[in-house]
Amino acid sequence: MGLFSNSIKREIRRFGQSRMLVTAAIIIPVAMTVLYVLMFWKGTVHDLPVAVYDGDKTELSRQLIRMVNSTPSAHVALQAESIEQGRQSMVQGLTNALIVIPKGLQADILAGNGGAQISAEVSGARILNSGLLKRDITTVFQAFNIGVETQMLGAKGIPASKGYAIAYPIAFEKHVLFNPYGSYAYYLLPGLLFLALVITVSLVTVYAVGSELKNGTAGEWVAAAGGSITRALAAKLAPYVLLFTLLSLFMNTLLYRFLGLPFHGQEAAILVLGNLFVILAYMAIGVILVAVSANMRFSLSVAGGLATASLSFCGLTFPTIGMYPAIAALAQLFPFTHFIDLFIEQSLRGAPPARSLGDLAAMGAFVLIMAAIVPRLKKVALNPRYYGKD
Repeated sequence: MGLFSNSIKREIRRFGQSRMLVTAAIIIPVAMTVLYVLMFWKGTVHDLPVAVYDGDKTELSRQLIRMVNSTPSAHVALQAESIEQGRQSMVQGLTNALIVIPKGLQADILAGNGGAQISAEVSGARILNSGLLKRDITTVFQAFNIGVETQMLGAKGIPASKGYAIAYPIAFEKHVLFNPYGSYAYYLLPGLLFLALVITVSLVTVYAVGSELKNGTAGEWVAAAGGSITRALAAKLAPYVLLFTLLSLFMNTLLYRFLGLPFHGQEAAILVLGNLFVILAYMAIGVILVAVSANMRFSLSVAGGLATASLSFCGLTFPTIGMYPAIAALAQLFPFTHFIDLFIEQSLRGAPPARSLGDLAAMGAFVLIMAAIVPRLKKVALNPRYYGKD
């Protein structure tokens, strides 16, 4: 225990003396966490600017414009004088949609001629914006149709309740589970926060281990642990495991306490274990890269690339079900994929804890692979020909 304690003291001392490690392991992650939280503080997108061309200029058309303006996602920012002006505003990026109300709309409706048509052109340049606007504008048009039909039936002497039943004979009731408000803070923000964390974990681990080779102190590092590479590695990683675990708990506190992220799981401990296991998995990847390559610069490049690519493969931004089977299989080789699965299962869906054991095992497998590489790390650490490399 004395050797292990002395080794940990050595690592803490090295950490405190390195501005780079303090900055990379504490200052940057905390700053990024605060910035991401502020970015997603509102959770959902509101008041996207849209243009409206009102060729009818009647009470009915003005009512429709008010209904569009009252939706959560849309804000009528431009009353276009022509259809072309409205389209140009979309081309210039000033608005996200154009609603065209043709001349004679009210007259056609009141005459009962039918064929009245309102069109909406929605920019698809940004998928998030277009999806929200299409949803809300479609809802407005449906409600507008029902309201007009009910009023026309009322003019014929049919009571409003019966008129509504005629205009809307089949009621549709929608229940959105797990994320009813469509908040991107509920699933995208945790993904970005923990992506930043695993990138930090990967790079700091590579630097902490690789700098022993670069500075030619690897022999001293192993000797301080009584010649045991296992003890030396455990002592080196232990302070960082504690540091990054505390950082993950800080992130969770912001998410669940201050941003109101729902937790439907039965055991919060499973989520905390998921945080710990993904940290250990990316630490293991960093150690494996240093042991195999014996080159800190190369290991930093690969570790950073793999950690960054984790977001693309985890299925958070694009679902794995839409990927080619070979790519979907490749995604399973990233620990972050299993962490995101665990997070969604436990936090949002409220799945039984046993459902996430496979994800924990998959992340834990990287630690076992690292254990198999430890003899190679000892060989590299005790061979002076590997010293001094970038």
